[in-house]
Amino acid sequence: MQIALRTRRLHRLVAAWLAALPLVALAADDFPHKPLKLVVPYPAGGIADKIAREAAEQLALRLKQPVVVENRSGAAGNIGFDYVARQPADGYTWLLAPASNLTVQPALFKNLSYDLARDFTPVSLLVQTPQVLLVNPSVPVNSMRELIDYSKQNPGKVNYGVSLGSYPHLAGELLRSQTGANFTAIPYQGLAPALVDLLSGQTQFIFNEVVTALPQVQSGKLKPLAVAYRTRVPWLPQVPTAAEAGFAGFEVSSWYGVVVRSGTPSAIVSRVSQALQAIVQAPEFKKRYDDIGAFTVGNSPEEFGRFIQSETVKWTAVVKQAGIEPN
Repeated sequence: MQIALRTRRLHRLVAAWLAALPLVALAADDFPHKPLKLVVPYPAGGIADKIAREAAEQLALRLKQPVVVENRSGAAGNIGFDYVARQPADGYTWLLAPASNLTVQPALFKNLSYDLARDFTPVSLLVQTPQVLLVNPSVPVNSMRELIDYSKQNPGKVNYGVSLGSYPHLAGELLRSQTGANFTAIPYQGLAPALVDLLSGQTQFIFNEVVTALPQVQSGKLKPLAVAYRTRVPWLPQVPTAAEAGFAGFEVSSWYGVVVRSGTPSAIVSRVSQALQAIVQAPEFKKRYDDIGAFTVGNSPEEFGRFIQSETVKWTAVVKQAGIEPN
């Protein structure tokens, strides 16, 4: 009797599961039938917000539904990530994610309310912007090597501004660990106040995205020493790469991609990924970022996933090597 009862229950469960399959397919086929939301885990006005709004505008045209950008900032991006991790996996809430949030966040925070591997699925890498090493013109150096030597000759006097755990911070820690340089990281609440102190000479250097460094370089207020990229970049053609400066393999780029709640139907993830790839690879979109110092990318969920993994391994090791304790 019990065996027969369990058998009937199993049959009902299988029947219910089979009945649900057409609904899943229908959800993907019917997608989207209402507005979508693209969450930015940082305030309006920054590069992440710019990318999100320009991508959302084009995505809305392709999907024929509004795509609303919503800024949910705070706690170094964790508030936005927590919010998206708690949304239904139906493909109507997406997340514009900066590099450090997708790679080193678990090494920087003890008690995250979400799990990157469990709660999020990669969609596409959108924009990549190399880091450039900048010094205040008052610092008597003209190359990356000279800065390192200067720091050793003047212990305790070479400081650089950072947002703790950001790629510019980790770039400085990587350079220090590789060369034995005598650098001190000075924490700031964001890039803007760090730049103010660099411009005034309170600190001596900074790693910064090319996209935000260009105005200060073009005005002569800051001096670029090297670009942490595999090739020279068209916006600063006279500036050598770190490899050319004698530091082979020293590459640091900030990047921004889109992820979605895990469990979102793969057909929906694939459709949005393909749309985003087409958007960022379109000539008019590429030119917007060519003009300000960034590369557009666009890749598949699988390619983006492998990229995130390789970056996570690299930068988590730097966090540990630098002795940065999680908050």
